[in-house]
Amino acid sequence: MTSHEQPAAEALLAFLESEGAAGLPHGGGRTLLDHLRETCAIVQRWGQPVWLQRAALIHSVYGTEAYASQAVSPARRAEVAALAGEQAERLAYLFSATPRRPLFAGTHLWARDLPPRVSYEGRDPPSRSELDALVLLHMANLAEQARSADGSPGRWLARIRALTELLIDSDTITPPLFTAQLAAFDTTEESLARRAYLDGTREDAEEGTSALALAAAICPVVPEPCMRLAEGARCRGDEASMRSWAAQARRRLEALGTTWDKRRSFEECWALIDGLEGSQAAGGFATPRALTPHDDDARRRFRRYVEGFADDGVPSSGMIYPDLPSRPWHDPRDFPLVDHLEKHFAEIRAEIIALHDARFHRESERISRTGDWDVAFLYERGRRHDDICAACPVTTNGIETYPSIRTMAGLIYVSRLRPDTHIAAHRGPTNLRVRCHLAIEVPRGDCALRVGDETRRWEEGRCLVFDDYFEHEAWNHTDGDRIVLIVDLWHPGLSETEVALLEGLHGYAFLHARRLGRYWAANARAAEQAGQRASASGRDART
Repeated sequence: MTSHEQPAAEALLAFLESEGAAGLPHGGGRTLLDHLRETCAIVQRWGQPVWLQRAALIHSVYGTEAYASQAVSPARRAEVAALAGEQAERLAYLFSATPRRPLFAGTHLWARDLPPRVSYEGRDPPSRSELDALVLLHMANLAEQARSADGSPGRWLARIRALTELLIDSDTITPPLFTAQLAAFDTTEESLARRAYLDGTREDAEEGTSALALAAAICPVVPEPCMRLAEGARCRGDEASMRSWAAQARRRLEALGTTWDKRRSFEECWALIDGLEGSQAAGGFATPRALTPHDDDARRRFRRYVEGFADDGVPSSGMIYPDLPSRPWHDPRDFPLVDHLEKHFAEIRAEIIALHDARFHRESERISRTGDWDVAFLYERGRRHDDICAACPVTTNGIETYPSIRTMAGLIYVSRLRPDTHIAAHRGPTNLRVRCHLAIEVPRGDCALRVGDETRRWEEGRCLVFDDYFEHEAWNHTDGDRIVLIVDLWHPGLSETEVALLEGLHGYAFLHARRLGRYWAANARAAEQAGQRASASGRDART
């Protein structure tokens, strides 16, 4: 909150304390005031407006259908409104008076003309905008209090993802960005992530690391597995991994706005990450994004990128990110994933060589070529190919553990050039990414890659990283197959903030496209059924 908004919040807190909220018990051995304060903090971290933050601070003072205690009688609504503002107070009252079941079922989206099912004391029933705000408030309420009996992670992320779908078309409420990364997340995956995380906190060092990495990969928004992996990397003296995991933990914690494992508070986790990053400074090694913009500059640059979508007649405006430094080739050592790929080359190679020919198909992009170019996708513009990922567990663990592009901005796949194949010079569609090649099989002879003016050969077990927005071509003028694993990585000139914003933007687009696909499919089925009924009716009339 800004400085002029802070006194209002302090006055509300003083009022709540005077009404005994600090003495009313709430779940997890905390008080109602604890719950209200942290719910308000979550709404604030999610970037919601001040009136909604104030509503969160008083959201259950009148009691709810799930919490019978009342800190304040509804007869004193005018007094509360004078402190919190009428908009915030009305939302808090609606939170207590509106049944959750029809709200969570989305009846306000499809039954707008039906009479209200509850009495609102002679006042106007809630508007669509107010009901959308109630959904957001319930999401924050759930995020704050969901936990197991011992404070370890509860099951709530899949539920929040489902509630987010009610806000996709909202004119007034923007869901928190992290929910876009849960577009395909379900209760089964949530249970698997929770189990892997708990196993990772109990097992020995090596098994625990694998379990934590699995938890971080299954659920891309929770910070605690990343924090524990950063701590483990520090103990091993693995500075590159510690740096990567600590940055990932901070980005996730900031976006999630709360902790997943409630045995530590948000502030405690933030301080722990500060300590990890402080140890980096003490160790004297640079972060890979040392030259990226400060947070405010990064957000301004992202806004410029989004504003480019409105440029008429510029089809590439949504693909080109402003002011990114560019060069054809990059040092592979600057990317944490490279170390994993090269260390585990033998296992990765065995997995890829074992892929059956039926897993591959002809590369379909409109790029001129001679010969045969086959591909097998692990990730294809946001879509995970589960069958190939399952066949390549070591490969998949690496790309899901270390930073890579698994949104619609990038691809992760095995690329196979058959003998006497040449891919003509072309350019990638965007400067947001750089492309990593891990050489799996490289035949002797004329087999190479040109980017810009420089040509390089692949070396088995080693990575090349280049900017595919530059003109590039590849060829295999030998009698053997050339096979590489290709992983798209975020451009190193992007800040952590920009990467988080881009992932949120792409995840939102993916989620919205998925909903549109369901909508169109339902309409197509309805039209087909109508046609069948009309045809049947015509036959009946003729008979």
